[in-house]
Parts: sequence; C-alpha cells; structure tokens
Amino acid sequence: MNYVLRKIHVQCQRLFCLTKWQHVVGVLFLVCSLSVHADAWLDGDPNAIWQRSPGVYKEGNHWFAILHTQSGDTNVKLYGDFTNGETGAVTMTRTPDGKFWWFKGTDASFIRAPQHGDSYRFQLIRGGQQLTFQDPAARWVTHSNLSSGMSKIYLSDDYQWQSSNWQRPDQSDLNIYQLHPLRFTDRNNESPLDEITEELNANNTNDYLSDLGVTAIQLLPVNEFAGELSWGYNPSFFYAIESSYGGPDALKAMVDEAHQRGIAVILDLEFNHLGIGDNILYTMNNNTYADGDTVWGPLYNFNNDVAKHFLIQNVLYLAREFKIDGFRFDHTNTIHNNYSGYITQAGDGGGWDFLRELYGKIKTEDPNIWFTAEELPDWWGLTADNLGSTVEGSAHGPMDSQWTDTFHDNFKSVLTGGHLDNLWPVFGHFGDGWQDATVYSESHDEVGNTDDRLAKRGRDGKGWEMNQLSLTGTVLARGTPMVFMGQEGGESTQFHIDWWDDRLPLSDYQNDAGRSKILAWYKKMNAVRAGDPLSFASGDSLVTHIHNNNGVAAFTRDGGKYLIVMNFGPTTWYNYDVGVSGSYLEVANTSWNQYNLGGVPVASRGEGVVNTSNNVHIPAYGAVILARSSTSAAVNFTCNNGTTTWGQNVYVVGNIPELGNWDTNAAIKLSASAYPTWTETVTNLPANTSIEWKCIKRDVGAVVWQSGANNQITTQSSGAVNSFGSF
Repeated sequence: MNYVLRKIHVQCQRLFCLTKWQHVVGVLFLVCSLSVHADAWLDGDPNAIWQRSPGVYKEGNHWFAILHTQSGDTNVKLYGDFTNGETGAVTMTRTPDGKFWWFKGTDASFIRAPQHGDSYRFQLIRGGQQLTFQDPAARWVTHSNLSSGMSKIYLSDDYQWQSSNWQRPDQSDLNIYQLHPLRFTDRNNESPLDEITEELNANNTNDYLSDLGVTAIQLLPVNEFAGELSWGYNPSFFYAIESSYGGPDALKAMVDEAHQRGIAVILDLEFNHLGIGDNILYTMNNNTYADGDTVWGPLYNFNNDVAKHFLIQNVLYLAREFKIDGFRFDHTNTIHNNYSGYITQAGDGGGWDFLRELYGKIKTEDPNIWFTAEELPDWWGLTADNLGSTVEGSAHGPMDSQWTDTFHDNFKSVLTGGHLDNLWPVFGHFGDGWQDATVYSESHDEVGNTDDRLAKRGRDGKGWEMNQLSLTGTVLARGTPMVFMGQEGGESTQFHIDWWDDRLPLSDYQNDAGRSKILAWYKKMNAVRAGDPLSFASGDSLVTHIHNNNGVAAFTRDGGKYLIVMNFGPTTWYNYDVGVSGSYLEVANTSWNQYNLGGVPVASRGEGVVNTSNNVHIPAYGAVILARSSTSAAVNFTCNNGTTTWGQNVYVVGNIPELGNWDTNAAIKLSASAYPTWTETVTNLPANTSIEWKCIKRDVGAVVWQSGANNQITTQSSGAVNSFGSF
C-alpha cells in the first residue's frame, strides 16, 4: 500500500509484519501496527499554545506536555513512572508550524495517574537515532546531569500555603537583604532553603532574618545549575529549583514563612547567557535558544519567538507558583546592547524588545511585581517613566529600578579612604524618579570578584566603623536600599566565587562584642527607615555639608525632616555646624554604648533629647541621626490571630511610659471590632522615638504574651504609623 500523506506522522510502536499469499486474490498483505497523527493545534487554536508554559504539568483535570525540539525531530513521546517506562509512552502531536510538540489529556490517558515526584523524560527520533531528554521546562529534577538526571512531576497543590492573605508590597516599602542560599549560615544543618526558613520563623531559636528588621530578602539564583557549589549564574534548568537547595517545595516553605513575617522575596534571574555545563536548552535546539557568545557562555537568542516565550513564561511561572514579589536581572546591558564588552560574538539583537515585552506582560499579571536590573554602568533609559511608545500596554522602561553603580563606587571610595567630595553624587537624585535607584555599598559581585569587604578595606583601618557608616548611608538613602549578607556583621572574608562553601557565622555576629554592635546598628537603621518608609524612599535628598579635612559630611531627607551626619575621621566634634538649623531630636548615635566600637568618646545630646540650634555633636568614625521634633505622634497598633476565651481581651504593652513601661496592668486595650484581629490608634506618643512592644492577652487567668522578639516601630515627627504584632 502506498500512503501519500502530507504532514502525517506514521509511527509503528510495535512492528509485526506478516507476509502471506492469499490464494483467492493472490495479493500480498502487509499487516502493520500503525499510529497516525496529523499535525494539529492545541485546542484547535493557533494561539493557545503561546498562552501556556512549556513543560509537563497539570491544570484542573487536564495534563499538558509542551516541548520545542529541532525541526527534523520525529516520534516525540512522553514517558515515565506513570507509563511503565517507555512501554506505554504517550505520543505527542506537532503543531502545523513545527515549533512545538504537545499533549493534552487526563489521568486516564496514562497507565496510571502521574503522582507528585514521579520521574519522566521525553523520547524522540533525531537523525535516525532514538534519544531521550530531560524536560527543558521541568519544574523539578533529580539533578542537572543531562544523561542520568530525571525530570520529576510537580503538582502545584501538593504544598498548602499558610500566608493566604499576602499582598505584594509597594516599592517604597522595600528594604532588601541580599543572600546566597547555601552560604548564608553555618548553623541549622538542613538544606539551604530550609535553613533560611528556620532563620525566618521567629520560634525563639535561630531567628536571625526575622529579627533584622528588613522587609525583603533577595536570593542569588535558585534555578537548577550544574553541580552543587555555585553562585547560580550558570543556569541549566530555568523552571526547576536547585535540587541541592531542597527543590520547589522548600522554596515555597521559605517564601511562605517570609510572607508570614511581612518579608517579601526577590529572585535573581540569569537571562543574558546560557550555562556552559548541563545546558539543556543548547542540547535540545541550540539554533533556537542561542545566538552569539559571551565571556560566560552562549548568548541567549532574544530574537526568536520560541526562545522569548520560554523566558517570559518562566517569570510568570515563578511569580504565580511561588508568589515571588520581585526579580533582579543579571547584567541587562548584555541583553539589550550588542556592543557590550562581555559579548564575544554578537547575535542579531532583539534584547530590548524582549525586555519590554517581558515587563509589560508581568505588570499585567501584577503591577507590584518589582523589576530591578544590574545594568552597569547606570543607564536611566532602562528605568525611564515614559519611553514614548507602548509595548504590551506599558510605556515605562523595562525595569522599575537598577543597581546604582554611581552610588556604590563613590560611596565605597570614601569608605576606603577616598576624598569626601565623592559623596556629592551619592546622596543626590538618580534617574527621573526615586524608584530608579537600588542603592548598595556591598554586593555579591563587589565583595566576591575581588577581595574588597569594607571590613577589610575600611578607611584608616577602621573596617567595622566603616561598616556602620556604610549601613547608615545605604539604609537611609533615597531609593531602595540593599545590604549584602555579612555586611551587618563586619564580615571581612571574601565571598569567593562558585566552588567555595564558606558560610557566615551568624552566632558570632550576634554574640561577639564588636560584631554585635554593628548588627545592632543595622537593626536600628532599619527601624528608623521602617518608621517613615515613604519619606526615606521618595523624599528629596540634599547634601548640606562636606569638609574633607574634618572628615565630616551631612545630608538631609524629605525637606529637612531628617538630618544624617557622618564622620569619616578620628576627631570627635562638638557643636559642629553642618548647615542645618532648627529643633531636632536625636534618634541614633554610634557613640551610644550599645553601638560604640572602640570606646570612642560619647558625642551626644542624649537619646530622645530635643535641641534647637544650628550645630550637632558628632562622634569619631561614626554617625548621628536626627529628626525634626514634634510634640506628639500616633501609632496604629494591630494584633493578629488574637483568639480569646470569654472575658479575655488583647492589649499592647511597651517600653515607654505611654505603653505602660512593660507593666501589663498599665497596658492599652485594643478593639475587637475585626476579631480575631485587634486594633487601636494610640495618640500622644513621643515623636521620632523607637518603641518596642508586644501584644498580650489579659483579664482571664495568667497574662499570655506574644512569642518571639519584641515588635519595633519608630514614630514619625507627626502623624500616625502602622505597627503589627501576632500571636
């Protein structure tokens, strides 16, 4: 028989051909087992597949498998534990344009229903050979090895979220702590993501992160990479969470815990190149996914619709599946600039259009999903408010913010001994709005590629004092602040690249006499910013004084609402004029005992003391923070999960007289109008004052205290701030 079929896939799963003479008609019959599949669109719609993520996953009652292969590949099948291996492999259908193979079915489509954790691979014919591949968009893998590794079924609803009411924060609320999952802590002895969860959970044991006062943590890449020791910038599987870190459920548990603590989670994405080890995309179809070369590996192909679809759906998947709040994009200049110094062989471009399409589509999902870029050097077109054209509904530049090289380089130069005039651009404005700048004085690159921890290179040999000043200037600067792990503990060890496994001694940061004072100062700076986040994020920033010989610099925030004075020299100054006058209250001072490194003379008018003058006292190698005084302020207190027995009520009690000085009998009763959430606005509180407080249950039986660390809030110079606690 002669079949002339255009775009028909003929597959003999078992070829049993029987030849026999039929004496009646004398005809030779060839009896073959054939499966015939014409090319077809998913759901009969040419656009349907472009609205879906690649990979193997279940939505509702339906299973989907979507795969891109080389153009000449045939007989594409899905097999795994649920098909009894290759025996019951499920045949996939090619789209008429040849760009995808797909399958859509139900549990009944397989020998047995796929289960969470089942292993699988794809099978196909390439160049006359039968080959098998891991899933390039696998949500979970045993490991990254392309030959021996297996992709694993990941069922989204296998994890039950606890932080169901989480809302992604506004950018003005972000105060970021950057960390590497594996090398963040030397304690807990669990998988890296589980160790982070332990430091978040406020269970009175190893609660480092929950006690820092930050509002966001930013993780170096967690996508599956080659090997187990890496910074993560050598991606193998973009959708899978690194198996040695604990896999996808461990990431969910960490995000869930962070959200319950009011902390957002930002992931670092490596899109400018493909990895040079275990490169599944290059192996599957290098012509589609790679176009050009970089010093790090093949340049991604941003001018191919399938390749762009893969990355855009990747970000959507991470945002939806793991409730990720924001993304940092590694070296975006290499993505959109064909003349980047890191490109060794240029591709045919398309990176700028890709970034704009990505931004528009993600912002359609949720406008509060935050994008920040490592552009280097600064280019404010990337974060421009209006580019004059619209892509995917947005005229904004493709990033909300960018790591501000100008801030880092100039601030670091002063912290390590440079002229104080370098501070003029540091505490000014960047781009066309406050949102444009992510400010930092250390990052993984800056203390990893070179041995340049501030604690090691600090001015005049005063590394720890320079750490305190770096934290002051970074956390209280205009824009979005970011601190790299260890900076808050006076860490001097280089963050070596990739193959190292040195981990931070967090207990030493908390207990060492000197390191603990740097850590305490960081927490204080975070508390000051948390008391008035919008003023610090968006309020204007003005340098009022720089005197290199004296070592003194000062800048104001939000029209003089706050005054920050830093001393980079050995002289203690009294009644020093920094060009600002008025009635100011002293909020923080490094010469106070709890922050004082090296026993420098106290140069302070006293915590909470209001002084009306045109001068300040400034400690040597230190800082003083002042806030314009006001007669009173208010706090909107909220105690969550306040379930009570009959007759029991919820109160707040704190460390100031207005909140009872920790006397439970003098606590302030809250309202149960939103039970089990209890709320009350307490007025006539001292302005610009750091307050510690807790929720308690009282009036029936013994007093029940909120567990964990004290809640902290700094009142504003006027108006009310919100503060939350939870049983």
